[in-house]
Amino acid sequence: MKINPPFVLRESYNDDVLELLKSVTLGSNGARYQHQKLEQRIQQIYKPLFLNLERNDKVLGNITFCRRPRNWYVRYFAFDLGMQATSHQPRSKAANSGLKKRVNGFFDSAFELKDNPPELFYAYIDPRNERSLWMSQNFEFYTAAKIATQSFSRVKPKLQENVSAIKANDFLREKLKECYGDHPLYFTHHTFNDDPFYTLTVNNEVVAFAKTHSAEWKITRLPGKNGAFLKNIIPFVPGLRKVLRPNAHVFTVVDSIWCKENNHKLLEQLFEGVLFQEKTNTMIWWVDQKEPLYIDVKDKINWGLLNKVNGVHEVDLVIRTAKSEDEMSFDKPTYVTGFDFI
Repeated sequence: MKINPPFVLRESYNDDVLELLKSVTLGSNGARYQHQKLEQRIQQIYKPLFLNLERNDKVLGNITFCRRPRNWYVRYFAFDLGMQATSHQPRSKAANSGLKKRVNGFFDSAFELKDNPPELFYAYIDPRNERSLWMSQNFEFYTAAKIATQSFSRVKPKLQENVSAIKANDFLREKLKECYGDHPLYFTHHTFNDDPFYTLTVNNEVVAFAKTHSAEWKITRLPGKNGAFLKNIIPFVPGLRKVLRPNAHVFTVVDSIWCKENNHKLLEQLFEGVLFQEKTNTMIWWVDQKEPLYIDVKDKINWGLLNKVNGVHEVDLVIRTAKSEDEMSFDKPTYVTGFDFI
């Protein structure tokens, strides 16, 4: 692939890359957070390729690609802020930057690979975040779908005796393929890992299930005009301090969800049972807003205190295709794995 100094391609990360990624604060201009357990996550990603900006043996920037079959996922995008154009700078300055030319050259050359070239690149960005918009605007990504960040919380989750943790089995694999196999971006490497599925059974029949991942964030600012103030008073607010712990916010992420007849009562029971067994108070479900299950249940489930305080935020799925192709749109909902957000 075409790449010129000071960019370097590597198939493994080093301490400098890890430290750079640990320093990145994500989120919009309102809410801000940092991923924890980064060293664990970076070791789990699928066929990584690290595009580093290196000067004087120091990593000043990194784009991490997961070379998935057919489509490459852009997992990390971190550069020194001084190198990035913001929304307040004229776009012509960014257009003439060496950074933009070199990175765009890499994208173009990847499409020309002889063996297994990607059909597209994709990433998830917060459309309210200037850094994310800078990436999207300057590297020819465009929005192809809207992803809902749906929280579910309980101050005191109750035991649901018919909710159980299980390993992946043939029933789950077949049901997932039936429900999601024709979705764009269907990729199950992180779906069938060592983390458990949870099932809800009624009369010995599985009527709902979800895949889970454990996540932790450090929240430096909450959304809204008084976000910084609220972050500091949450530890003293009964109820809210259970579902949101800014300095060490441990929560459960779900994906690959199936529910018989899209029954919202069954799904709510499953979610509460998962929280009880995971010993967490908060769950996040990142889901394409066109997903039929989500459409059917979103206005019927009691999503809990955090949803009342924070609402549902949108994330943009952005993609880049080869220059010779027209912009692609997804008529069907896309498959979303929660691992990509943690």
